Amino acid sequence: MSIPRMRTIPEAFRELKAADPNTAYTLRALRADVNNGKIPFVPVGNGGTKRLINLDQLFAMLGAPSCLPVQNEGETGKIRPVR
Repeated sequence: MSIPRMRTIPEAFRELKAADPNTAYTLRALRADVNNGKIPFVPVGNGGTKRLINLDQLFAMLGAPSCLPVQNEGETGKIRPVR
């Protein structure tokens, strides 16, 4: 059984920055992704104000091919209806 590497948002960003010093992913973007529910977290502390994220899951999510935008062939340059 391995223990998950849980980090606060700033600590996770420091680890990410250490792994890739030239990353374009910012601390602000990481916070926004956590707040929007794109990155799972565990609330801890009084009232659950501190948020811990699994560092290994974060790295896996950032490296997953599903994170890449999907380009629709033939859909560029056209006016499409807003839904």
